[in-house]
Amino acid sequence: MNLLNHWTPLGFAMRQACCFGMLMVCAVGATENTHAQAVRRSAQRMLVYDGFTEPDCDVMVAAVDVGLLREMLVEVGDVVEQGQLIASLDDDLQRSAVQIARLQAEMKGNLDATAAELSLQQSRAVILRELQQKDMARPDELRRAEADLEISQARDLTAREQAALRLLELQRYELQLERRQIRSPKRGVISHLYREPGEYVSPSDAVIARLLVIDKLIGVFNVPAEEIGMIRVGSPGRVYLRSTGSTIATQIQSIAPDIDGESGTVQIRVELDNSSHSLRAGDRCTLSISPDAQPSVSLVPTPAWLSNQETRSR
Repeated sequence: MNLLNHWTPLGFAMRQACCFGMLMVCAVGATENTHAQAVRRSAQRMLVYDGFTEPDCDVMVAAVDVGLLREMLVEVGDVVEQGQLIASLDDDLQRSAVQIARLQAEMKGNLDATAAELSLQQSRAVILRELQQKDMARPDELRRAEADLEISQARDLTAREQAALRLLELQRYELQLERRQIRSPKRGVISHLYREPGEYVSPSDAVIARLLVIDKLIGVFNVPAEEIGMIRVGSPGRVYLRSTGSTIATQIQSIAPDIDGESGTVQIRVELDNSSHSLRAGDRCTLSISPDAQPSVSLVPTPAWLSNQETRSR
């Protein structure tokens, strides 16, 4: 009796397994074709995403010291340069300390006195050495003269060291005075003032102004994770700004390495030139880019059990 007869249970099971394998091969092939067609269709359309612009840098300018705010030298909307003075704290005490330290650093009387004494002791020691060679001076006189010379040299060294120390003290007081001045860390535009003259600036709340660096703006867009594979760093695109109605050519600057778990999106960023300061941060905008025709992931792989079955059939 033929065990593989299609009427027998074993033969019937073998026929079902063969049919199932053929159906899976067809399904995998159809999936690959469908995926390839989807990639080709996506390459023919534009990818459009909504986002917003933000400044290149957003700096909260703070005082490094505490005290009363004496004056505010800028207004909202002012363009400031790097290092420009924008505010100052009460600094009367520090200015007085600087004046005293500068006067002490300029004092030369002690240096002149020790220099004159040193010159006198050097001359006296030279004369006594000459007299000693002629046996016209006692040995103890020469020893005393040499000791006085060493003392004068030490006093002169002490005077010069004290002068150098006074210069360092002057620099310290000048630094303390400078810490009462609040300067802009970058070139930008003042967008908000948090303090008024006369208010106390404390260590826990030292911010006095907000500075935006807007020579270039950053466009921020959230792309669905399933579409991020069609976008590359450096890919060209166009950004439409809603407030001005203008369109700016740009390219992808960066692509975030992670996916936001809540939204299922990946953040991408583009740069927008704003050297004329005609664009504003926070504007709503739309990014249009041509997708990459090459998929970033491989097609659906063939199941391992099907590959093993094909290998055994060969």
